[in-house]
Amino acid sequence: MFRGTVRKTIPLFAFAVGAAAFPKDWRKGQFSTDRKLNHINDSVIHQIEATDEYKKLVSNSNIRHYTSSKSFPEQHRNNYINTGILFGPDLMEIDPLVFVNETTGELTSFYHLGDKLISQDGQIHNGIISTILDEGLCSAGFSKLPSKRGVTASLSIDFKNQAPPQSTVVLHSKVKEAKGRKVVIEGYLETLVDKGEPLLVAKANCVLVEPRWFKYFSWLQI
Repeated sequence: MFRGTVRKTIPLFAFAVGAAAFPKDWRKGQFSTDRKLNHINDSVIHQIEATDEYKKLVSNSNIRHYTSSKSFPEQHRNNYINTGILFGPDLMEIDPLVFVNETTGELTSFYHLGDKLISQDGQIHNGIISTILDEGLCSAGFSKLPSKRGVTASLSIDFKNQAPPQSTVVLHSKVKEAKGRKVVIEGYLETLVDKGEPLLVAKANCVLVEPRWFKYFSWLQI
């Protein structure tokens, strides 16, 4: 029993000492918090803002509105899919627009997918769709966890149709169950259209969990 306690305690203690010794590297990014992303496609933003769905979300006082890059510490921006690795012209062309109702556990977010995100068949790669669903569904569930942080335990995706390049897509997600350190979220991704029926791209279910040791590092902004 003593050995087991030591095995668990020493790594946690070492991690805490290391984090405390370098707080600036953990808590601050290379740039100021008001730094704007480059290469944002403003015309896409304007098209989204002109839709009835966007206007309805903005007018709801129970919904918080922000861009994806504001939802995590800035030092992680370059490693984040939507605003780092795959962000830029003909890639992820906008900083995703996010609307979340933390009371009901509902989240809606808008993305634009460029020509360079395609697979061999000329349509948007399903890996991109999977990433959007993973990050989006988890974002809907974070507020229901004790520390507001968690990791994906499982993600099941039912791909319906492939999204065409240069398409704007919208993710709808909602918390279905929240109990202790576990949250279950479901959602779907579809194209955003002015007229006619949107194209259903995929449906997904996600199980989000908070590891027990997360509570010991809630003071870290990571």
